[in-house]
Amino acid sequence: MSTAEAEYVAATHATKEALWLHKLLRELMPSQLTLPTTIYCDNQAAIKLITSDNYHSRTKHIDQRYLFVRDMASKGIIDFVYCPSEDQVADVLTKALPKWKAASHANALGMRHACGGVMD
Repeated sequence: MSTAEAEYVAATHATKEALWLHKLLRELMPSQLTLPTTIYCDNQAAIKLITSDNYHSRTKHIDQRYLFVRDMASKGIIDFVYCPSEDQVADVLTKALPKWKAASHANALGMRHACGGVMD
């Protein structure tokens, strides 16, 4: 499985989560629901797979269940936007990062130490 295909699978899970959150928000605060929901992706090839209908021999084995991501994007429910890896602030929640990068991303997310100070 190529990196783009792995990202495509990850995009599928992110789309499922976004749809679940849409349902929850629609019940709790219907006036706050705005579409499309933006999902930031650091793989341009995966975004190309999602947004185009081009068929390639390398992508022929992508399971049918993952094609609903393309359907949600075409309906305007989900919008995939390229974000370079170094700007992915959520990486602090999922990866081991150097201290300076972890502090920068945590600060960008608004995360603070329990004592109230900004992460060093």
